[in-house]
Amino acid sequence: MNNDLKQLKIMLEAHDPARQVRADPSTLSATLQKIIDDTPRSSPAVTRRQRRWSRPRWLITIPAVAILAGAALAVTVVVRPGAVGPVHVGPAEALAFTRNGDYIDVRIIDPDADPERYRREFAAHGLNVDLKMEPASPSLVGRMMHVSIEGETTVISNGSLASKVKEIDDESDCGDVRCKAGVSIPVDLKKRVEVIFGRAPRPGERYEMGGDPTARGEVLEGMSLKNKTVGEVKRMAQERHAMIQGYYGADPGDQPGAPRSSGWDYSEHVLRPESVPDTWYVHEAWGGHDKNTIELVVASWPSPF
Repeated sequence: MNNDLKQLKIMLEAHDPARQVRADPSTLSATLQKIIDDTPRSSPAVTRRQRRWSRPRWLITIPAVAILAGAALAVTVVVRPGAVGPVHVGPAEALAFTRNGDYIDVRIIDPDADPERYRREFAAHGLNVDLKMEPASPSLVGRMMHVSIEGETTVISNGSLASKVKEIDDESDCGDVRCKAGVSIPVDLKKRVEVIFGRAPRPGERYEMGGDPTARGEVLEGMSLKNKTVGEVKRMAQERHAMIQGYYGADPGDQPGAPRSSGWDYSEHVLRPESVPDTWYVHEAWGGHDKNTIELVVASWPSPF
């Protein structure tokens, strides 16, 4: 939560056009006093009881517009020419665009913005992008999880697709889950780009994308689970009020000296909880589809990786 508030503060300060403005206190005081002096006072016919309360009530009912206008006037008096950059009127941007040579780097600012705002902002930069926001666990909110290009089946290699669309790396911690800060798109690309970012789930929504449960912001943040026994991980989960939502059998090809399996599908190897001994080993841990839930890949042998 503190990290979220810090990021919000940084974002707001960065987009505040008046962040360099400093008002002169004496000018503010004089302006406010002028507003007070110019405001019509109570009728002389008020009683002593009414007069005793008239000043504080009258001060409270000074029109807010007048005070704001006065404050704005005072600020204007002390602003140095050229001290403030361009002023943008309207809602904050939902996306951040940075020209980088023949590319435009795109990052998410507001993961909860109206999809129509995303479309407008992409169109304003001449980009044909279909941006989708999927409910995700905390470490994946605002992170890019997928990018694909119309007509291309080439998987990403060295951070770029065949059409030279690139992923943007940073130092954010998504643990063992692959996530990126954004996408870099050639300015002359005409093909349609599909990008998926994570967003916080709305009430009643489940996670479409579960993160590494030990990553920053997740329920088991900072813990090491690999090759712990199932019994140990159960106790660790209980300490953090996490629930183990499911178990999957590990690939037998992961055993030392065993032939590698091809196309091991975990969904076809779901294990009943009562069939998983506490002495087995945890090979992997995934975030579940609900808050504070995890799923474990387990086997009777420790993971060699």
